[in-house]
Amino acid sequence: MKELYRKLQSLTGKKYGLYKSLTQKTWNLGDFKLDFIHVQGDPYAPASKIRLTAPFSCLGLSNDLINSFTRRLASSDFLLRRLHAAIEEWNPKDEPVFTVIKPGQEVLVRNALWIENGNVQAYLQIKLPGNQRIIDAKNIAHLLTSVLPDLLTSSLYNFGDGFLEDIKKQIECLEIREALQQELNARGLVAFIPDGAVLPRASGLSDEPLKEAIRFRSPTDMKHTFDVLGQSISGMGIPKGITVISGGAYHGKSTLLLALEKAVYPHIPGDGREWIVIDETTMRIHSEEGRSVRGSDISYLVRDLPGGIKTDDFSTLSASGSTSEAANLLEAAEFGTTTFLIDEDTSAVNFLIRDERVRALLGTDREPLVPLIDRITQLKEHGLSFLIVAGACGDYFQVADQVILVTNYQHENATEAARKISDRFSLSAKEVQQPSKEMALPPRLSQSRPFLSYVQPLLTHVRPNSAVERQVKIRMRGETCLQIGFLLSETNRVTSFCNTSQRFGAGYILLNLLQNASEDPSLELIEKWCAQIKNVDFRNLPQGLSRDLSLPRPQEIACLLLRLRHYPKP
Repeated sequence: MKELYRKLQSLTGKKYGLYKSLTQKTWNLGDFKLDFIHVQGDPYAPASKIRLTAPFSCLGLSNDLINSFTRRLASSDFLLRRLHAAIEEWNPKDEPVFTVIKPGQEVLVRNALWIENGNVQAYLQIKLPGNQRIIDAKNIAHLLTSVLPDLLTSSLYNFGDGFLEDIKKQIECLEIREALQQELNARGLVAFIPDGAVLPRASGLSDEPLKEAIRFRSPTDMKHTFDVLGQSISGMGIPKGITVISGGAYHGKSTLLLALEKAVYPHIPGDGREWIVIDETTMRIHSEEGRSVRGSDISYLVRDLPGGIKTDDFSTLSASGSTSEAANLLEAAEFGTTTFLIDEDTSAVNFLIRDERVRALLGTDREPLVPLIDRITQLKEHGLSFLIVAGACGDYFQVADQVILVTNYQHENATEAARKISDRFSLSAKEVQQPSKEMALPPRLSQSRPFLSYVQPLLTHVRPNSAVERQVKIRMRGETCLQIGFLLSETNRVTSFCNTSQRFGAGYILLNLLQNASEDPSLELIEKWCAQIKNVDFRNLPQGLSRDLSLPRPQEIACLLLRLRHYPKP
């Protein structure tokens, strides 16, 4: 630390640009080593990025807390939350000096703080102080050799006050969830919601649990009990197949679906959803009018369109509501999704159903869309499961394996009642069309896509009148659109992304995959990259070190890939 202090003092009165000399070596801060990853060009530029690394054992914590991936994930998240809280408490209110990513309710792999090979590594941003264009050496020396070590000590070291009990509680929470997850297949379940879970959120702007919310209680005839890690946990098990969630408006149907959607990621203790588990490949499917589709085979749900437009290799820069939802479903299946969540409120009606009168008027020749209700049983036989919120589309009672009725956030098994009603209002044989031979589901829901030839020429920036290539830039346009080189991916309707850092994580993984791959991206290739990130954090992505990154699932990376379009338009 003395060497760093002397170096900073030597910068007294020097031009601000000499801060970059700090990148020339690793600095000693006691237990922690300090590296400057990015140094801002002037006091008004975006903050600088630093990396701090120390042996985990120096924190006064046992290596038993990090001897598995789940334990490293829980411990990394726990320490990041403590570090963020300490920084928030210290920072001046008017202009933060230190910043670190603020974790949400989910527990994710984040490069902001990750434990790997017995070392804890954290990335922080710091505004390097200056007087106009002159280095403020006294202030920066105080920040780096006094304030920063104090923040690290107070947040990351085990000094009692329940520290050890709290980190063990978070580890246990994730290990119980993992054990429940492993039990799903053995029970033939696609999802499980424990009794006592809190599904409603505080508001549309807050993901924290609603205080005094009605807690979940399982219907007796859908109850399952799991004995995991010394605990007996009971709740509602949702079998594989087709499940319809019905009920009146504002009674909690969509709240249940949202809780299931978010359950693909672990949650912190006290979130209320921490032991809800679901098939980890689950995706929410909805209409996405205006999305870009490139080379997708949607012919199973959409016949050839007017004007001779083929749908077995369908491309458009502005899909309709129904064609976009068909593409969303079939593309998700191609990239490994076996469970689909659908809410009629966010779906195209003609994608879901078509009543007998409209069928009679249009016939088959004048309607290219094949509604999901005509195909869903065969999709189920192909191994896919569906959870569908239907407050108005009662036609789905006829194809449902189970129906859950939600009344004022109370849930009951209404399968038998729904079947009796369905028998009274049964759909005619003409209305529910069985797939014809030419529209039969292909043996595998995947197809070869010429992605590399399309995207690789657009992944480099070249200076005007120069053949020198520059590093590809990844930036956000708005809050949800990600630009990679001259490509833009609009992810505003991909609801499974948790935050911007996860979009950046998907972007950098996809960029490295496309630049280094010799074959078109596939589920297996994307899964391989995600596994590498889990094992060696984000050091595999050197271009992403200056960004806050979180690890997405292969499904989110595929969503980013499948929505790529030119930017600007050629």
